Amino acid sequence: MILAQKLNIQGIIKLILIGFLSAIASIAAADDANPTPDRIEEIHEDWSEWVLGTANKIDGFFSNSQADEDAQKTRIRGWIQGQYDENEGSKIRLRVRARLSLPNTENRISLVIGDDENEQSQGPDTQDQQNVSLQFRSRRDTALKTVRFDLGIRRRDSQYQLYGRARHTKIFDTASAWVPRLTNSFYYFTKSRFEYRGEAQFDRVIGKNLFFRPISVLRWYENNPDECDGGWCYDQFFSLYQRLDHKKPAALAYDLEFYFRQKPEFEVFDAVFKTRYRRKTDRDWLFWEVEPAIHFPSDYDHDLTFRILVKLEGVFGYNTEANINDYFTPTEADWARENPND
Repeated sequence: MILAQKLNIQGIIKLILIGFLSAIASIAAADDANPTPDRIEEIHEDWSEWVLGTANKIDGFFSNSQADEDAQKTRIRGWIQGQYDENEGSKIRLRVRARLSLPNTENRISLVIGDDENEQSQGPDTQDQQNVSLQFRSRRDTALKTVRFDLGIRRRDSQYQLYGRARHTKIFDTASAWVPRLTNSFYYFTKSRFEYRGEAQFDRVIGKNLFFRPISVLRWYENNPDECDGGWCYDQFFSLYQRLDHKKPAALAYDLEFYFRQKPEFEVFDAVFKTRYRRKTDRDWLFWEVEPAIHFPSDYDHDLTFRILVKLEGVFGYNTEANINDYFTPTEADWARENPND
């Protein structure tokens, strides 16, 4: 009886998620016949103007010079995300990612809000990337080497803490078809203490329509019970990106992810197989994404578990015509820098 009720509830949740996805699809199929701005576009324009105005005020705080509105290129990405997992149930979250442009600092300082764009996510439900911080760029950056320093507040071990980070990235110019990239990040948190994250990735273009990127990540935490807590975590990601030739801009990726833990003994913490599909709607600043997956979490005896995530995302601020590949397809893929019109 209880099992039947559980299955019934799961079925209802799945139907709700399917309905949410259908609603997104209906936005994508909106009528193009009426060229006059509607109320949604007016709200979007008002919010974009507010974003740029707020960014100019913050920029003025760092300099006595008058803000240059033409140089302001701040953009904010906000999205609503619905997820269903056979073990964890359903969750709905609102997320944001923003990098406030500060041209009066010669663009050497940025204000970063929300999810960290520089780290591969350790799952769709992680909140450890949420932060508010100032990011400082080195004057000695080159096309093959970058150094960044961050100072602010970031979520760790289920709480927000003051933190600092130093991150160094080096791209190796080789004669082979593979392009290696090595990134080392060192963190300090007021309560979770020291952390380290090392990342090695190897990029390769395959023909005109495929881009392959394996990423190896080594992580260490001095004091974080939610992670390895004094031990090492090793993550291995394989991503294959496919170029799509659709009337509306779209992006497609296939991912294979492995998560390993050293303590209390070395084990496969989870293995994930997923597909990601993103497509722009008739509104240039709005797109939707769906991510079906199966995984084998150790917390549930590595039983095969179905998971699906759907997302509706919008862009506000400077140049709100969204490139469908942003934060999806690596810019190293030739087509990722393109922004084709419908």
